[in-house]
Order: sequence, then structure tokens, then C-alpha cells
Amino acid sequence: MSREARRSSWKAEPLTVPQPIPPPARVWTDDEMGVIRRGYVPHIMDEKWFIFMEQDRLFAHRSWTGLGVYEAAFAPTDGGYVIESAVVTGNEAGYRRSSDDEESLTLEVLIVSYLLQESPSEEQLAGFAPHTKWEFMVPTVPKEMFLPRVVKAADPETEA
Repeated sequence: MSREARRSSWKAEPLTVPQPIPPPARVWTDDEMGVIRRGYVPHIMDEKWFIFMEQDRLFAHRSWTGLGVYEAAFAPTDGGYVIESAVVTGNEAGYRRSSDDEESLTLEVLIVSYLLQESPSEEQLAGFAPHTKWEFMVPTVPKEMFLPRVVKAADPETEA
């Protein structure tokens, strides 16, 4: 979506029971950070994630419930930015948490797929179940393939 995501763009409940996870080791370039800062507002709840930034902190929420799942603090480094700290919710009633390493990988894949609009690598997707892999591919699939009426209605250039 082209508009910049803000906390008020979608339902966003605070992350509860924060549990630290290892930050992804990737260095994000200045150009990538420019894109990451725009966040992601889903077209519909089936896109699974709403992601936004405030200052240098990223927030990732489930689109259906607004449940805060991830928070990550970015910091400048040589060559761009790194995530210096990250947490995942330990709210077992709303989110089934995986191992620390899996949660770290999920955070990285969310950023790659939802924010940078890139297909995650096969290596990144290797540990995920097939239904979870689809969740990460949705943002990179042309919306017209699974949302033709929504995209058509949202396009002022298209006649109904």
C-alpha cells in the first residue's frame, strides 16, 4: 500500500508479556530503511500483518486482532542499520510462540516480505509450514490475483 503506516492506520493493541529474542543479524541499507519506515497497512485482514514504525522502533501486529506480536529497535551502524533489540509477545492466549531463533527469523522474513516486498529466500522459508509460507508470500503476489474487486474499487481510474 502506498500510504505510510501509522499506529492509527489499523487496530493495534500493545504487545503484552514481552520476551526478548535474538535480533536478526542482517544489516539494512539506508534505502531499505527508507522503505521499512513506511510500514505496511493491509488491504484486508487476510494479509495477516499490520506493521509500522515510530522513531526507530518497529511494531508488528496481527491484522485480525490487532495483537502486538513483535517490537524491534533499529540503530545506525556502518553501512546502514541493525536491529539492536527485539521482543516477541509471550501472550499464549493470542499467539503461539516458537523458539527464539524461529521468532527472530520470522521477524526478518516479515520485514523482507511485507515491507521490502521481496520474496523470502528458500533458505529463509525452509523451516516454516506450508500455510505459514503462504502468509509471507501474500504481500509479493499482485493484489489483482486474489483481491480483484478490492483493487478495482480502490483504483479511482477504474470504472465500476
